[in-house]
Amino acid sequence: MTPKISIIIPSYNEEKNISRCLDSVLNQTFTDFEVLCVDDGSNDKTFNIIKNYSERDNRIIPLKNPKKGVSSARNFGIENSSGEYIGFVDSDDFIQPQMYDFLYKAIKENNCDFSVCKYERTSNPKKNFLNYKILPLEFEKYIIDFEKTGLIISSACTKLISKKFLADTKFKNYIIGEDTVFSCELISKNYKAVLVDAELYSYYINNQSVTSVNKINVNDNKKWYDLLITRFICYDILKDKNSLLSGFYLERGMKSILSYRFTRKNSEYEKEFKKLIKKYLFNFIKCKDILIKKRICIFIFILIPPLYSAFRKMKDKTL
Repeated sequence: MTPKISIIIPSYNEEKNISRCLDSVLNQTFTDFEVLCVDDGSNDKTFNIIKNYSERDNRIIPLKNPKKGVSSARNFGIENSSGEYIGFVDSDDFIQPQMYDFLYKAIKENNCDFSVCKYERTSNPKKNFLNYKILPLEFEKYIIDFEKTGLIISSACTKLISKKFLADTKFKNYIIGEDTVFSCELISKNYKAVLVDAELYSYYINNQSVTSVNKINVNDNKKWYDLLITRFICYDILKDKNSLLSGFYLERGMKSILSYRFTRKNSEYEKEFKKLIKKYLFNFIKCKDILIKKRICIFIFILIPPLYSAFRKMKDKTL
């Protein structure tokens, strides 16, 4: 029998966390799924743990796609999936027992292309039984407090997606920010979607994660640049589809240029920053979805970098 849902879990050196993740997936109240665990060349016991799980439960499918990165691992999972719907879980995270029950029910009851759930960030994930409640999905609401709610927009893991709707949408090969680009490509389509008003996904707070701020250190300019460039890519994807969201990503991109110039003196990406400024500055200035005060301040700081440096130093002293 073909499963209704394919859950894709990319993994790399997660021997400490993968069991918790898989246990939470196998504990789902919805049971008609397969789990494609795509190992990205782990050099610890991660893949052996996955194989042991597969011997106990044939819904677990161990796959190898070594040394190609998380985007390639997810794409490889999509290519090998059999389900009508696709979900994603990161190997160090935890999902609530009703997650796919609720997400699948939301899609079917509302004839949707995808459904989205809320999430929590925690270092101590625990099992909860939550109530099923559907709300209209208004992505624009979650840019107001993006640091707390933005993953509803930007994460693949908060979504269950029709494979037919997904079509040829794939993850791009960025070290960080690939989720955001993927999600923006979904939003750019003509879609119908709903929000499940429950924190069904638990993002494990892990300082060793590739997306951890602590891991993106001063010397790791490639990660910083990927995070920067994906914001402009999201603007390009959405500029003719959703002006408020596209303006939000354009503003974040311009702020990132200022920040990276300040924190990464003489970066090898300085020429790329100048190209981005040349390409996007005019669009930024005329973007009515960004407050005029912000446009003026950022414009001045972009043109006069020493002024921004003085502003940052003054601001840092007051913290």
